[in-house]
Amino acid sequence: MFGTIDTPSDLGRAVHAARLELGITQTELATALGYSQRYISDVETGKAKTLSANLFELLDQLGIQLMFRTVDNG
Repeated sequence: MFGTIDTPSDLGRAVHAARLELGITQTELATALGYSQRYISDVETGKAKTLSANLFELLDQLGIQLMFRTVDNG
């Protein structure tokens, strides 16, 4: 799985795909992290208000590493 993450929706799709690849439900992931299932759902649907410090813990749990590269706009 690869691609760019430019929006909360892009990130949500990546989280959703990684969770499905691991074969776990939103509830199972939420329980493992001590979050609500609703929080996981909000992340997966790209609701920007859910993008907080907890998000990085969630990404780590799923094995997602965000990377960037600089772009020459010249």
